[in-house]
Amino acid sequence: MKALLERFPGFSERWQAHLEYWDGEEAGLCNDVSEFGRYIRELVAGGETQALPAIFNFLEQLMVEGDSEVQDAVATCCLENLLNYFSAGAIPAESFVHLLGPQSRAYCRAWDEFTGVQTPGL
Repeated sequence: MKALLERFPGFSERWQAHLEYWDGEEAGLCNDVSEFGRYIRELVAGGETQALPAIFNFLEQLMVEGDSEVQDAVATCCLENLLNYFSAGAIPAESFVHLLGPQSRAYCRAWDEFTGVQTPGL
């Protein structure tokens, strides 16, 4: 999470609120990464897209270079959530699908296949 906060300082306010919610308890990596997914959703919904290429490049880097725990958290707690936000009508798929790297895209395609959803652009 430190690397995330260093690269994306705009996430800091949401991160602080997340820490306060957990009141000093360990939230766990999945909850932490889910919070970053909510931050991405807010950026997309607010039309603040300038940071998205860097964000998705970093997510792809984590999918490729992260250990299995990091890869699982990014896949299941961020990418899946973004696809679910699309399915629920909260954000348009075209706002982020084109930014997915190869590993992220492959995971999202597999998630679509599993859920029976067809995300445009995948």
